[in-house]
Amino acid sequence: MFHIAVCDADINGIKMICEYLQELWQEDFSVETIPFTEAEDLLYSYERGGHFDVIILDVIKDRFHSIDILHKIRQYDNNIAIIILTTTEILVAKCHKVDVYRYFSKPIDKKSFLTEVSVLLTRLALEQNIYYKFANGRGLSKVKLSNVYYFESNMRNIRICENSNEYIFTGKISDVETELSKQDFVRNHKSYVVNLKYVRNVYKDTIILENDEKLPLSKHRSKKLRERLFNYMKASKG
Repeated sequence: MFHIAVCDADINGIKMICEYLQELWQEDFSVETIPFTEAEDLLYSYERGGHFDVIILDVIKDRFHSIDILHKIRQYDNNIAIIILTTTEILVAKCHKVDVYRYFSKPIDKKSFLTEVSVLLTRLALEQNIYYKFANGRGLSKVKLSNVYYFESNMRNIRICENSNEYIFTGKISDVETELSKQDFVRNHKSYVVNLKYVRNVYKDTIILENDEKLPLSKHRSKKLRERLFNYMKASKG
């Protein structure tokens, strides 16, 4: 699921862009559009821990103020893809300072717009398979999945454990399990999701990782983990 913020002071402008984006479902892109009529509300969403995959911003109505807001949003997420809708060359020049992905002159050419957004989402989909994104008090971050040993849940806190680093964010371990269901991660316990890449040994109720760390293994999750590990090792050998 891609979360796309659409910010425009004109309600009709928001409606038009959202209708365009819904057509991407036909290309197997799962898209949720979140409308904003004020750039300040978009910034406030980030300040409360929200994040988006793409921001589409109309800068005609409030001119340079929206660009200043983008500078502040970059402090929370330096990797966010930003698409600017504008008719003013002066604004385009100023937008370069916030690393804009694409500009579109109004009125928007629907075909060109959807083609560019489709290319962007395809690229983001590939990145999502490589990185895990999360938001905490420090803003939006991402970690390379191949470096993650496991995810651990403690109440509402999720700990991401690498060999020498760890990160904390608020979430549910069940959501982590679902998000990584197509990756080489498997739920081994009610509080853990482990990376099969780092599993060295599996015993009756314990998993030994490559760094000698031990994780618990639930009885009712043992069969699935062993099957997934067998298939992973078989595929790794080619």
